[in-house]
Amino acid sequence: MTSLVDRHQRATDEIAALRTQLKEREVRIRESEREIEDLNARRAATGKRLDQLIEELDRLDAELARSKDGDG
Repeated sequence: MTSLVDRHQRATDEIAALRTQLKEREVRIRESEREIEDLNARRAATGKRLDQLIEELDRLDAELARSKDGDG
C-alpha cells in the first residue's frame, strides 16, 4: 500500500512540475507574440517612411530636371 501512495505522490508532484513548466511556456509564448506584433508595427512604419522618402526623392528629381530645362 505504501508503494501505491508513493507512486501517487510522485505522480502528483510531476503533474505540478509540468503545470509550472506549461505556465512558464505560455508566458514566453505571449511575450514572443507581443514582440512579433511590435516588430510588425515597426516594419510597417519603416515601409511607410521609405515610401515617403522615395516620393520626396522623385519630387526633388522632377524639380531638378525642370530647373535644368529652364536654365538650358
